[in-house]
Amino acid sequence: MVMEPVPSYDDLVCLFESEPVRRHDGEPWAYTSAPFRTTRAGYDIELDIEPGHQLVRLRLHAAGIKVIDLDLQGVRTASAEHLKGRELLRVDFPDSSPASTLWLQMKPDVAIAWSYNSTD
Repeated sequence: MVMEPVPSYDDLVCLFESEPVRRHDGEPWAYTSAPFRTTRAGYDIELDIEPGHQLVRLRLHAAGIKVIDLDLQGVRTASAEHLKGRELLRVDFPDSSPASTLWLQMKPDVAIAWSYNSTD
C-alpha cells in the first residue's frame, strides 16, 4: 500500500535543502527509497522514506551520538510544513493507529513532538 497522499518530493527537497540519492534511480518517486539528509542546529538529520511501502526511518545524531533512531511502519503520509517561521517535518499515521502525528521541527531549533490517538 502506498502512502496517501504520496509525499511531495519537491517539498522534502526544500525542507532538507538537498536532493537525495535515490536507491533505485529511474523508478517513480512513490516506489523508490530516498534518503534525505541535512544538518540543523548541530544535529545531523536523516529521513529515509519509502512511500510505496509506508516506511519512514528517522535518525538524529549530535556530535556523533545517536539521539533518535525511529523505524516507522504503516505511515499514512509525510510532509513538509512551514508555520509561523518554523520548518517542520510532519509524519501522519492512520486513524486506526495509536500514533497520530510525529512532528520534527527543523528550524529555527530542532525539536520533536509525537501526538497519539486517545483510546478513551
